Amino acid sequence: MIDLHSHILFGIDDGPPDIAGSLELAHAAVADGITTMVCTPHARAAYLAGNNRVTLIHERIAALRAAFVAEGIALQLIPGTEIYAEPESVELLRQGFVLPLGASRTVLIEFPANILLNTLEQMVFAFQLAGYRVLVAHPERIQAVRQAPDLLTPLINRGVFFQLTAEALIGAQGERMHIIATTLVQQRLVQVLASDSHGTHLDRMPALRPAVARASALIGEAAALAMVQSTPAALLAPAYIV
Repeated sequence: MIDLHSHILFGIDDGPPDIAGSLELAHAAVADGITTMVCTPHARAAYLAGNNRVTLIHERIAALRAAFVAEGIALQLIPGTEIYAEPESVELLRQGFVLPLGASRTVLIEFPANILLNTLEQMVFAFQLAGYRVLVAHPERIQAVRQAPDLLTPLINRGVFFQLTAEALIGAQGERMHIIATTLVQQRLVQVLASDSHGTHLDRMPALRPAVARASALIGEAAALAMVQSTPAALLAPAYIV
C-alpha cells in the first residue's frame, strides 16, 4: 500500500523526536502493509523563516534510508510536505521552499478547521492555476464539510482529491470523526486513505490495513484498495493519469 501522508521524519515537526522513533514508525508501517510512504512534514511560512526545510527533509530521508538498509526495513520513502494553506503557499512552491509529493505536481494541502468553503475553493483554484493537482488533507476535520459533506462534490468535479485519515474511519479518533469519515467513504467523497502517522509519542501510528477493511465493508474491496494503491500511485506520477 502507498501512504501519501506521514510525519515519519524525525526532528522536523511534531513527528518522532529522534531516529529511533522514526524507525519504530517504519517497522509499524511495514507491519501494516505499507510499502511506500511519502514524508510530509508540516510546512507553512512561519516555520520556514531562516531555515531550509527542504534540505533537512532530504537529509532526514537519506539518514533513514541508510538505517533501513542496516535494519532490513523494506519501506520506500518519498519526499513531500503537508502545506498549510495561506496566501504565500503558491509562491513558496514556485520558489522551492515547500515540496509537492515526490516528482509529481500533486500538493498535499492542509486547511484550518474553521475555513469557509468559498475561501477553500479560492485557495484550491490558486494552486490549480499554478499547475498543481490538489489533494486536501483530512477533510473530516473541516467544520463546513462535517455540516454538509456533499458540498465537496463540485470540487471533486473540478479535479480536487480528498484524503481521509485512516484512524478516523476505524473510530480511533472518536465517534464524531468516525461518523463523518464513514459518510465521506459511503458517498465516495474521499479518494485516498492515508495514515497521517506521527509516532508513538502522540499515539498516532499507521492503521491503513484496518481502515481498508472498514472501507471494503462500505464500498467494496476493489474501491477500498484503490484508495491505497492505484489512486495514490496515479497522484505520485509525474504525468496526470487519474
